[in-house]
Amino acid sequence: MFFAVYSGITSIPVIVAFFGTILVSGFIYVKSFMRLSSTIPKLYFKESTLSFHLLKQCRLMNRKFDPPWYLRNSHVQTIVSYLIPNVSKAFDREYLQMKDRGVVALDWALHVSVYKRKRCTVLIILPGLAANAYDVSNMCSLAAHKGFRPVVFNPRGFGDSELTTAKILSTGDPYDMREVVKYIHGRFPKALVSMVGYGTGCSIMLSYLGEFGSSANICASACISACFDSPERISKGIQGIYDMFYMLKLKFILSAHSNTLSKIVNFHELLNCWSFKRFEELLYAKLSNISTIDDFIERNNPLRDADEIAVPLLFINSLDDPFYSKMNIPYELCKYYPHILMVSTNQGGHCGFIDKLWDVSWAEKLALDYLDSVLDFTNKGHRIDYGKRTARSTI
Repeated sequence: MFFAVYSGITSIPVIVAFFGTILVSGFIYVKSFMRLSSTIPKLYFKESTLSFHLLKQCRLMNRKFDPPWYLRNSHVQTIVSYLIPNVSKAFDREYLQMKDRGVVALDWALHVSVYKRKRCTVLIILPGLAANAYDVSNMCSLAAHKGFRPVVFNPRGFGDSELTTAKILSTGDPYDMREVVKYIHGRFPKALVSMVGYGTGCSIMLSYLGEFGSSANICASACISACFDSPERISKGIQGIYDMFYMLKLKFILSAHSNTLSKIVNFHELLNCWSFKRFEELLYAKLSNISTIDDFIERNNPLRDADEIAVPLLFINSLDDPFYSKMNIPYELCKYYPHILMVSTNQGGHCGFIDKLWDVSWAEKLALDYLDSVLDFTNKGHRIDYGKRTARSTI
């Protein structure tokens, strides 16, 4: 079975994508030196007591992102972020069974905090679907040293976890996350719970925050390189090459569950599919029992309930992110809601933001400073104004 899966995955499109990526990346890398860009990120926010507090505490008005010359290309930032080894971090895995007998995995970072907080603060980290706890271990290490209790959320079948039922939830389905948050609050009744998401992990987080609104039981949240248009992406140009490699990684992960998924999904057709939209139709729409892909996209848009988000939220995005178009960044959210803030850089790639090799990324440091500042704001007794919620967002 493994050789059949392997031969179905390693087909001609992969070879074309590999050499095409090298040629295109080399051309863009050389071309990037001809452009000069500002090192001060652009901020998008609505004036409020909270925003002024964050600007001061996080030093956002003069906080530069200025990578060295050899890291200024978007593709270099994106690729290097996956190649740099992470710190060796030990995790204690815990499996949590859902109501339908599905199982998710929680990886608790084992650490000794340098800074002791007065109140237990749990940080739920949501890596991208193709990533795992090791890929965010640098973030876990820094968060632990700041006094957080980091835990990495692995959806059903991902993060080297077992798939106990023939069901994998899409990134727009927040119900497993709901059970996880309830469980954490039950285990740590007095804890403050916050969230950080990466890439497709942001989609799960945004769906959860919008779906459950003021009952989300989250104190603060941050998104690094959120894929706002991922449900509607069309594989074209350089983005198509990234889509292909991303799907390749997903196929390797899903191949471990082929016996379970093949009861519902046409696994042979899935392995030979190289269209992102078609891939979601064959897998997620089928498992969700949704008849059309357009209906699936509408139901799983991570910002479908953006106007219901009632949690301080930070977006950290790069305008040169090769995974999505900068035209789809929802700047409008920050104009209407005083608890949503966006930091936009000209460079950084996708989940890159590397200004120093062998170190935690600039975005990860900013995300933790942001969470610290929000918790400090609420601990001082300030009330967060969430704005009017009379009209639904059209984003």
